[in-house]
Amino acid sequence: MNKEIIASFNRFAEQYADISFNNLLQYELNRFISLLPKNARVLDAGCGSGRDVQYFLDEGLNAVGIDASEKLIESAKKRVENGKFKIMDISNMEFEEGEFDGIWALDSISYLDENEISAALEEIGRVIKNNGILFVSVREGKGKIFFRHEKLGKEEIPILCFNQNELEDCCREAGFEILNSYVEEGEHFKWINIFAKKI
Repeated sequence: MNKEIIASFNRFAEQYADISFNNLLQYELNRFISLLPKNARVLDAGCGSGRDVQYFLDEGLNAVGIDASEKLIESAKKRVENGKFKIMDISNMEFEEGEFDGIWALDSISYLDENEISAALEEIGRVIKNNGILFVSVREGKGKIFFRHEKLGKEEIPILCFNQNELEDCCREAGFEILNSYVEEGEHFKWINIFAKKI
C-alpha cells in the first residue's frame, strides 16, 4: 500500500475513527454473517476504527481486524477493548492458509495500486477456507482518482475505482464464485458490493 496514504490515515486516525465508528452497513453485515457458520472465524481486512470487529464480536463471531495504519490500530484497540487487532498489509498477511471462514474487505482494496489488486485478492484467497465467504466493497468508477477525503482532514488521496464486471472478474481470477453483486448509491460515490464464495 502507498506509504503516503498510510501516513494520511496515521495523521488523522482519531478524526477518521470518530466520524466512521457509528456508520454501520447493517444490511451487508447481517447478510455476511448469515452466510457464515456459527462461531465463525472472521477477518476484517482494513478494519479502520474497529467498528465492524465490534459488530462481529457482538454477534458471537471470532473476529480479528488488520490495518496498515499503526495509528488506526491503536484507535481500534481503545474503542474495542476485547478485540484482536494487528498492523498488517492486506497484500502480505501473516496468517495460515485457510484460517478464516469469512473475510470482510470494506473499502480496503481501494487504497492499493492497480498492480497490487490481483496479489491482494490472491492473498485473501489463501487465508480463507474453501467455501469461505468474502465481502468486498469499492467505489464505482474508472481507474485512479484523487479524492479530498473529509475523514482525513480533506487531504487529497489516490483512490482506485472499478466497474462491476472488472471487480467480479478479479474475484473469479482469485478463486471465488460470485454469489451476489450490486451497485448502490453512496454520499459521494456509487459503491460496488460483492458477496463471493471461495471455490
